[in-house]
Amino acid sequence: MENFQKVEKIGEGTYGVVYKARNKVTGEVVALKKIRLDTGGGVSWGKSPGFTPPPPRCHRRETEGVPSTAIREISLLKELNHPNIVK
Repeated sequence: MENFQKVEKIGEGTYGVVYKARNKVTGEVVALKKIRLDTGGGVSWGKSPGFTPPPPRCHRRETEGVPSTAIREISLLKELNHPNIVK
């Protein structure tokens, strides 16, 4: 990430933010996706009197705070070989 300068935020989704960025060396304009990983143990629940949050999901990755959909996306991106994908 130190090789890129963020220009502006393009969009935001459930698992991350996409930025328009510029390569500091080449000047090439790219899109960078910064993936948000919840390391705090999952969803935060409001504290209302009498409210009991649902039990944690059984899927190991989700109880560790990393949704399985994010893991799938990262795995797929790691396998792709394309000039538009910065590794």
